[in-house]
Amino acid sequence: MRKHMSLSLIAAGAMFATGIAFAGGPALADPVNGHGKPVLPRDYDIVGVGADTDDTLLDQLAFDYDTTHKTHNASHPYIYSFDATPPNSPTDLTSTITPKAGCSKKTPRPDGTGQGITAFEANAKTHGYDCIDFARSSSNRLTSGDTLPKGPNGDLYVRLAEDAETYAYVPKGNVPANLSYADLKGIFGCTITNWDQIPGDSTDAPIDPLLPPTTAGVTKFWLKALGLSSTPASCVNLTDTVTVQQNEGVDAIFSGADAANVLIPYSIGKYIAQGYHSAQPGKSPSKSQNKFGRDYNKALVLGDIDGQAPLTGKGTSTTINAKGFAKAGSGAFMRPLYDIVWYATKSINGDHIPNRLEPFFAAAIGVKVKGWFCSNKAAKQAIEDYGFLVSPECGFTS
Repeated sequence: MRKHMSLSLIAAGAMFATGIAFAGGPALADPVNGHGKPVLPRDYDIVGVGADTDDTLLDQLAFDYDTTHKTHNASHPYIYSFDATPPNSPTDLTSTITPKAGCSKKTPRPDGTGQGITAFEANAKTHGYDCIDFARSSSNRLTSGDTLPKGPNGDLYVRLAEDAETYAYVPKGNVPANLSYADLKGIFGCTITNWDQIPGDSTDAPIDPLLPPTTAGVTKFWLKALGLSSTPASCVNLTDTVTVQQNEGVDAIFSGADAANVLIPYSIGKYIAQGYHSAQPGKSPSKSQNKFGRDYNKALVLGDIDGQAPLTGKGTSTTINAKGFAKAGSGAFMRPLYDIVWYATKSINGDHIPNRLEPFFAAAIGVKVKGWFCSNKAAKQAIEDYGFLVSPECGFTS
């Protein structure tokens, strides 16, 4: 069986680049202002980095908030979010960003939950303001790798929306359309390495399980959900150079010689956003499509787990099959999405969210200052348009 080295060994370079753009169509940038033009956030603005899973959702939430709030000053900051990879090049792991005016112009772009937390907790400053104010996380505190506690001198996880994970694969190959929890645990734990070890499957071919970088929330959550070590087992390590980014099917490995046997964990919400609400790479979105993000699913399809389909509905009404997936692996594959902020000992709402961030992240009920992301009708629609489920616990902290 061909082996792969752990993607955690693939480090993002420090060379400034805009990415290897897909040919044709408009150039994409992040962050942007209300006119869709690239903008350098001011020192007092709110800036986030981190998880790939909901990066385009945060682009939309930030755009909607900023364009509907005309006052922009230190008391009324705008909010911006940098994608995990350049918007026009999901496999580029070498770009850098300038988070805000006065911050380092050579900051490696944080790719995923782990790198986002690291950049956030580095606590760089510009004129007394944080260069990075929050980190997007697709894992909870227990699986994110975050070493800080909840409490003074620690951080706070603020719930935003609901997602789920399953595996993705290239159809018409050897990967079954349905695998059990036990099958997946065996495959990614390397006790099952050939398809003929799956009950009822007689295909004699080596399984090729892939994982995004071990710093990615998708990977952390997947391994935890399967009850496996956070250190990938030997059969998912790479001995050749493969740079598979999370939640994309455009990498050459998905059309190469091993494609028939490859499977990889995938955000169901991100898959819905890309496949049902986004323009193709190099194309401008129509009025009915999402402004941010493109369809990088390519040929990949999602697999069922324990006989439960990951999707329900049709066309643009397709959503996460939460009811069914609550049964798959006893609900192990359902997950909240979070924004990580510093723990404030005193806050307007008493929820320990810093006062400057309350207008964005706070809950919608039982608070003095409602969070726009949790209470605004357009924000809730954006959560659905970008493939996720509105959470009744939006704004709750842990």
